[in-house]
Amino acid sequence: MEGNVAKEAALRQLAEIPGVVGSMVFDRSGAVTASVFPPVFELAGLRRLATKLAGDGYFQEWMAGEQPALELRYADGHVVLRALGEAWLLVLCTLQSNAQLVAMSLTQVVRRLRIETPPPVARPSAPPPPSAVDRLRSVVTAELGEHAAQALEILAAAGTRPKELQRAAAEIEKLVRLFISKKKAEEIGARMREILEA
Repeated sequence: MEGNVAKEAALRQLAEIPGVVGSMVFDRSGAVTASVFPPVFELAGLRRLATKLAGDGYFQEWMAGEQPALELRYADGHVVLRALGEAWLLVLCTLQSNAQLVAMSLTQVVRRLRIETPPPVARPSAPPPPSAVDRLRSVVTAELGEHAAQALEILAAAGTRPKELQRAAAEIEKLVRLFISKKKAEEIGARMREILEA
């Protein structure tokens, strides 16, 4: 919550500039994290705008890069956008705003907001799903326990192509049928085929 208070203080600094109607900070999900607009602007409408902008591929492409900026001029005003790392600053101005004063103030405010916005936390990527060979090894180890050594050797020598793995699975099933039991061979064979057919 402290971060939002600091962001809103920076946005209030912008609001003091003649011709600046209001401003908001929104993130990549479209959530408005701070907003200083007159009450006539409903928060729901600002949220819809933020969601549409954040979800627009052209907007994201345009606002990518080192210090991206976008200025949209209209008949009765203009909108200025600046990137803040993982968020954006949107400022709505009237035609009466002094563009140079707004630009200088934006430089200060953007610097303050970037300092207050922590860098994104790097999330560890999910480990890749286990390969068919790894799943076959798990089945062999779980089903055969202390008798798994020879079956694991067969898998290690098999390679990774589907045909090679099918041959290895058939060989392991045959080995289990000969040295353990027919029932166990059918169980392990069914589980290995299920893995190979997935």
